[in-house]
Amino acid sequence: MNKVDLARKLSRKFGFTRREASVIVDHIITALAKELAQGRRVELRGLGTFGTRHRKPSVGRVVKTGQTVAVPALRRVYFRPGRELKEIRKESGASA
Repeated sequence: MNKVDLARKLSRKFGFTRREASVIVDHIITALAKELAQGRRVELRGLGTFGTRHRKPSVGRVVKTGQTVAVPALRRVYFRPGRELKEIRKESGASA
């Protein structure tokens, strides 16, 4: 599912126009991205938790040349599924 599909489902379920539903989806995603960019945690009950983890700088190696390169520190986004989502996955037979 992508943003267009999600907007279409919102439109059908709640009677929004597709344009209105698309704007709502865009606002939700923008708000989520802003919170994560500021290092905050976002919990969506029934779905799970989005957050960021700091990754330390390290030294990597170019496989072709063997040359070492510095890999800068960065923040990685993670998602941890909530209990309800885990139960749905178990019921559907999906592997963890």
